[in-house]
Amino acid sequence: MVGQVAEAFPIPTPAGTRQIPKGIASSPAQTAAGTTLKQSGESQLLHELLAKVLKDHIISGSWPAGSRIMSEHALMERYGVSRGTVRRAIGILVNEGLLVQRKGKGTFVTKAGMSHPGGARPLSFAHALAEQGLSFTTQVLTQEIHPAPADVAQELGLAAGSPVMFMRRVRSVEGRPVVCQESWSNLEACPGLADADFMQESLFDAVERCSGHTIATSNMRSSARMAGEEHGSYLSIDSSAPVLLLEQTISLDNHVPIEWSLTWLRSDQSLMGVASQDEMRTPVQAPVVPMPVPDEETHLDPGTMQRLELDACDIRESVISYAERYEGMPFHFGGALSSAEILATLFGYVMHTGKDGTPWEERDRFVLSKAHAAIALYPALLKAHLVSQEDIDRGLFGPDAVLFKHPRRDPARGLETSGGSLGMGLGYAAGLALALRRKKLSSRVFCLVGDGECNEGSTWEAAAFAGHNKLGALTVIVDANGMQLDGPTSEILDTAPLGQKFAAFGFETVEVDGHSVEALARALSAPHRLPRAVIAHTTKGKGLSFAAGNVAWHDHKLERGLWDTAKAEIEQEREAIING
Repeated sequence: MVGQVAEAFPIPTPAGTRQIPKGIASSPAQTAAGTTLKQSGESQLLHELLAKVLKDHIISGSWPAGSRIMSEHALMERYGVSRGTVRRAIGILVNEGLLVQRKGKGTFVTKAGMSHPGGARPLSFAHALAEQGLSFTTQVLTQEIHPAPADVAQELGLAAGSPVMFMRRVRSVEGRPVVCQESWSNLEACPGLADADFMQESLFDAVERCSGHTIATSNMRSSARMAGEEHGSYLSIDSSAPVLLLEQTISLDNHVPIEWSLTWLRSDQSLMGVASQDEMRTPVQAPVVPMPVPDEETHLDPGTMQRLELDACDIRESVISYAERYEGMPFHFGGALSSAEILATLFGYVMHTGKDGTPWEERDRFVLSKAHAAIALYPALLKAHLVSQEDIDRGLFGPDAVLFKHPRRDPARGLETSGGSLGMGLGYAAGLALALRRKKLSSRVFCLVGDGECNEGSTWEAAAFAGHNKLGALTVIVDANGMQLDGPTSEILDTAPLGQKFAAFGFETVEVDGHSVEALARALSAPHRLPRAVIAHTTKGKGLSFAAGNVAWHDHKLERGLWDTAKAEIEQEREAIING
């Protein structure tokens, strides 16, 4: 009954925690953000625990549809928690479509239907029904493997004729069919999927089990239409009855499209969900994943780590080769050498380059804002097969050159923008990220800037733009080597603390050892919905004893007498990596 106030009920005491007489927050942990309670061996945030309790009350019917729940103040008193905890718990249920807030009137339980947080995650009807405690059955009408038709291949990023699994399923609640789903699944990315028992396991669960990846993003379109004779028969409705048709393309956390589906939903079965203005304006990005704490860190396998470390050595050796080729020519050795591990990790592990099987339009983009480090970029592009050895051999000057001392825009070779004027790259990268969003592409944009370059006001104007627009596809890497042309950055114009400054503009930030390929791989691979700034602490001139930490090597000639020393030191580092 509308206007009826839903009564709260006690929160059960989790096993393994002490009895809490009055409220769930009277322990020393209290109610600050980040407080956790232990339940069944897992950490749970306080507001999430409260949300689950309130959700159980809704699902059980204790709080009927249309009823007004207790006020914030009453919930605070009832459970002994802060107003912030109550609001965050209610926010979770509003986003799931279980509650609706009406200004000046209160918070109400919504009408019955399947809840789904709008814009928050791919829609799984099995999960949505299960979360609301609804008992349902699944009937697999068709399951077969056949070559992908052209439209299916395009949606899944496959070559026409590649093997796909087609399934048609009907889900019924209390014996009444409510959903008919037809899906095409990418078997190349999910070996063993066809052997799953879909009467017992949802397609989403089977995909994650077989692929070894999590389902991360989806693009969804909806339209209203008549059921038609075929789908009307599946849903036990008249062929002229209206249905909601949902088209959804789902991708894994490695950006590989895994499923394209069409879902027919009966018009008398609502789909509830709430999307904020930002979500309606912004396509779904990968979900926010907190950076691992030390005891939960994931690690590169030894072979991958060694390969990336050796790639960094190769980059440094290639940098030295330019000095030999152009004897007497000054190059920006300091910043090129400090960024070797960053470039090796980006192009050798993190990025989808378009030369690795990723469709070209869906490739990740890289912008070298500290363009004077181009002599380190070119060997990384060579390893990624974006430039050829012939391109390298043409040199950096003259009419035959296709690569230059400062990069010239050439997207086919992985050079998304020309460079030279510091402070311009981040603005270009932000524009790329916005364009990719509008094209509904899941590609990412990585932009490498220098800490000295952060003196430029245009850098922070671009950061403000990226944060304001919540450009989650954008990752900024700051090569924080502590030096610039005229001396230490702390003395010329101190921009520290860089992490806090980017955070103030709406970035999520992380600081890492910029010479640890493992730390870089973790920081650069983690999904995020907000723009991310990775502050990579490096050493100017890394790898050469005479250049490391020496501001003179910002822009310097490598004399002939130092060639052998430089090569010997890089070779020693290579041998140390190989020998462990």
